Amino acid sequence: MKRIYITYDNLKKQDGIGAQLQRIFGLYSIAKKFHLGYLHTPILNTLEELAHNVTSEKELKELLEDVNSKYNFPSDVDIEFDEEIYVHNVTIKIIAMTYIKNLLRRKRVLLKVCLPFGIMDKHPDWYEYSGEYLRPKFLKNKTNSEKIFVVHVRYGYKPIIGKNETSAPRFLPLSYYAAAVKNILETEKLNSTTKIVVHTDIPSKSGVWKPFQESKLSELSAIGYEIQKNALNFEGLDLRTDFFSEFPDVEVKHCAPTLETLSDLINAEVLLMSRSSFSYIAGIINDKSVYIPRSHGHAKLSRWKWDFKKNKAPIVELLSGI
Repeated sequence: MKRIYITYDNLKKQDGIGAQLQRIFGLYSIAKKFHLGYLHTPILNTLEELAHNVTSEKELKELLEDVNSKYNFPSDVDIEFDEEIYVHNVTIKIIAMTYIKNLLRRKRVLLKVCLPFGIMDKHPDWYEYSGEYLRPKFLKNKTNSEKIFVVHVRYGYKPIIGKNETSAPRFLPLSYYAAAVKNILETEKLNSTTKIVVHTDIPSKSGVWKPFQESKLSELSAIGYEIQKNALNFEGLDLRTDFFSEFPDVEVKHCAPTLETLSDLINAEVLLMSRSSFSYIAGIINDKSVYIPRSHGHAKLSRWKWDFKKNKAPIVELLSGI
């Protein structure tokens, strides 16, 4: 019987769905790599987002239930533990020290971990353990030979140019994507008539959003968004006309359902991810041509490709926001 188990601490950092799934993917992969026991802990809560298209806590919980029911990994056993150790960002040293200390005691120890990046950002190919497990569940058998190029455009709410005390620069400028698509079409030897599907969290029409989570209102206000009467005025954008007009066959899906978006990203013949955990996890499952921006905050899997060659990569200024 295994003596050391690892699980996701789903109480410490309840942010986006993609961010939390990436942590879970990482921890499952660490368990498999080091032959640890794995105890699956689902996402307990998440921050409300405009793109979720939910209007109440009940609807958000239902969305999480759908995500958790599909993106999960098998627990080795359901047992009681002699000791629980809380770890913020796990490292190989922490695992090794836990193993050594437990050699004589022979207790069943559970490592409750918030972040796997002390290991996974140094060994990103270990995510393949998660990808290999989930692939049979999500990859579709294509009935035609048409190649579909899927692009993920994560942009948040009207990003703020320049530095922001409460939000580090994270979003790529919209002008980046058309340039990257053009370069990847050439790299993949695809013509300009290739079907391109763009998934984005940018709404197609302007409007007013009234978040029901007080924490979301506080977060928006702290970053510098103008909140009036507990509401945010947001601006829509016609991505197809303003940024993808040079490509003849483009479909833009604005704020599509979460599971639909993930499915399209996972099953793309060519995928360009954004600076986002959401498309990062899709790239882990996708077994075709996956491209990652050089400015992405997490490490590149060896089978993935860079968006641009190093000497041709454009200089981009990242934008702040959420």
